[in-house]
Amino acid sequence: MGVEKTEKKEIEVIETKVLNLMHMARKAGNLQYGYDNCNYLCDVGRAKLVIYAEDLMEKTKTKLDRLLDETGTKSICFGTKALYGNAFNTRETGIVIITNVNFAKGINRLFV
Repeated sequence: MGVEKTEKKEIEVIETKVLNLMHMARKAGNLQYGYDNCNYLCDVGRAKLVIYAEDLMEKTKTKLDRLLDETGTKSICFGTKALYGNAFNTRETGIVIITNVNFAKGINRLFV
């Protein structure tokens, strides 16, 4: 039972750090939402990291996987649509795009 509590705390710490970096990226103008923005930013090479929700619809996930493979954009599955909606005071969204390489590296480091 103690191991589960420790793992849960570690997950909460990582979640907090990721959300903090995402907030900083948003304030700096380096964060976008949604599949359409993702499609455009990946096509023009501006998407440095795509973060998609665990509860993303399967059809959208399939389209996203194809897009990411074609463009070679890195991605991470993290959080839920409700988490993003609450964190950014917006409607629920399943895809968040980081357009700055330094924010992308910072978030990526937390998952390695």
